[in-house]
Amino acid sequence: MKKLLVTLVAAASIASANAQEQPGGASATGATIGGVAAGTVAAAATAVAIAGALVANSNGTAQVEDPDPVVPEETCSGDDALADGVCIGTTVTVTQTGTGTMTSTVTVPVTFTYAPTLQ
Repeated sequence: MKKLLVTLVAAASIASANAQEQPGGASATGATIGGVAAGTVAAAATAVAIAGALVANSNGTAQVEDPDPVVPEETCSGDDALADGVCIGTTVTVTQTGTGTMTSTVTVPVTFTYAPTLQ
């Protein structure tokens, strides 16, 4: 948008530079504003517009990358493993069953996943 504005102002200044020279004095018939020729006013307006466009175009801000960005660390509870951004925990369920004098123990590992915390 700003470059378009600069281009339009430059084109307008070239168009206004094509003024015709006319004789001066009491018999002069030209467009004047308080004794100042209309071409002079147009040239001044064009110069102000170009200066404004240059100032508007130069007030940009550049983003600077942080040379040492702080990356949050993902942690899991206890000694649970972290794999592909997911915490994997394991618990052991112990079931004892028995009848009479016979007792058997069944150990069942249960695996679960959860999201890690960021620190």
